[in-house]
Amino acid sequence: MNRTRSRLLAAAAAVVAVCAGLTACAPATASGEACDQSHKRNLGVVAGSTANAPAVALPASASTQLAAAGKTNGAVTVVVPSGTPQVMGTTPLGSSAQDAIVCQNDQRTKLTQIASYIDGLKATAPEVDYLGAIDQAARNLGSDPMGVVVIGSGLQTTDPLNFAGTGLLYADPTQVVSDLTARNLLPSDLKGVTVYWSGMGDVAGAQQPLTVPARSNLEAIWSAVVQAAGGTLSLLPEPASGSAAAALPAVTPVTVEAVATKTDWTHPVVIRNSDLLFTKDTAEFSDPTAAQTVLSTLVPAIEQNGKPVRVTGTASKDQATDNSADTALSLRRADAVKAALVGLGVPTSLLQTAGVGYEWCGWKSETDAAGKYSDALAEQNRTVILTSAGVGLCG
Repeated sequence: MNRTRSRLLAAAAAVVAVCAGLTACAPATASGEACDQSHKRNLGVVAGSTANAPAVALPASASTQLAAAGKTNGAVTVVVPSGTPQVMGTTPLGSSAQDAIVCQNDQRTKLTQIASYIDGLKATAPEVDYLGAIDQAARNLGSDPMGVVVIGSGLQTTDPLNFAGTGLLYADPTQVVSDLTARNLLPSDLKGVTVYWSGMGDVAGAQQPLTVPARSNLEAIWSAVVQAAGGTLSLLPEPASGSAAAALPAVTPVTVEAVATKTDWTHPVVIRNSDLLFTKDTAEFSDPTAAQTVLSTLVPAIEQNGKPVRVTGTASKDQATDNSADTALSLRRADAVKAALVGLGVPTSLLQTAGVGYEWCGWKSETDAAGKYSDALAEQNRTVILTSAGVGLCG
């Protein structure tokens, strides 16, 4: 048995030892009833602190997915996205408790312990491999999966998605997928699976921050990869922040080029609401200075494009049954972005605006794995998209 295999088995054994005392369960439907064992749903988690990214801290929206799996008495498979992915093991989230109160207490205890365990995970091998880790995490999901939660920057630095030094960060997502498909390297167990991703594009340490176009294309690449594998990418709203954990294996920084020289206007440029920070249900920036800083980085690219750029606002559905109010709100937000760009020196003649509300090609489900409306998932639909003449909102 080689040393790598021995280390992985030792790590898995350690996880079993850590998790042996964890006894979560699903809450019963009524006081005094046993935990429901009839429909278990499993979850995969890809997480672990790596160099050049903020130390992992499980966000609330990801905890919600773990809790949903626990309520079904499912299990969680944890994988650390090191350059050689570390499969840490599969831990049951369920319980056979015959009393509802005991069951609910077990569930809360288990959720706290597994969250703490995930927060403490660290890479033990150089570089980062999210694609391989996702593939491993999806293998034990079963016929009715809860999904896969990924926490990390998305900047993989190993083949076949090596963003470091290859220009891949600016590649056409369609070509990336075509290459992976031709080489039979897409994950094989993502059909019908939602990948909930937290912290994509958020960096630390030696990694240069991503520009808006670079982040937009990174998200487009991963969305195309997950979709080609039969799944759906859902971006969680909480940005990862803070420093990288200390004493981690090296990860090669990814080159980030200036906006003026590397903005591909043949594809849409998506600006997340977490960057613009609109006050809820308004077209007012909650932090105008921060929004202006983000938008100022796009000014050179818009001017050098030399063609009119359409600024389109999109909105979350928020359980609405009529798109009129959301269309109006998204247009006002587009107008607010245009006004800010004009204030930064972009000629008015180069900017047009539109609002589509929630009726557009890129709208994503706002229902979580448990079938409930989630404002955290709705946040990914609140965007402003810049497109050059002749380019659609979805490319």
